[in-house]
Amino acid sequence: MAGTVYYAALAAGAAFIVIGIASSIYSVTPVDVPLDNTLRQGMVDVITPDMNAGNTAAIMVTGQAYEITIEDPDGQEIVFERGNSTFAYDLTAQKAGEYRITVNNTGSSDVNIAGHAQTKSSALGLTAALMLAVTGVIVIGLALRFRRH
Repeated sequence: MAGTVYYAALAAGAAFIVIGIASSIYSVTPVDVPLDNTLRQGMVDVITPDMNAGNTAAIMVTGQAYEITIEDPDGQEIVFERGNSTFAYDLTAQKAGEYRITVNNTGSSDVNIAGHAQTKSSALGLTAALMLAVTGVIVIGLALRFRRH
């Protein structure tokens, strides 16, 4: 019985460590995320991709009346536009950090948002992945208590 628990806990701990390390690597790697949303009248959408320098985002907004603002990680305004048909912008991040794209529907009909942005996980995502790896180490430590002598 103790031998079975030992091997099961050892395998579980190893799996936790492997998954935690893989998740840690994935959480700091930018991935392409589609932007697809419809804003009803009077609604605001805030998109905050965490980008590395050189990452890209493309956004297209269509609708009767809207305002769009794009800010860099320091809060400096890159683009501000009031539109009434179609707006398209290709952003290449000049510096690493969280960019802010705000779309405000100021009209009486829906506004559609389309495009993509490269973003990575937040610091919380990295912390969770590392905690999973640490949990694996703890489980392996507990498994050693069940090992036959």
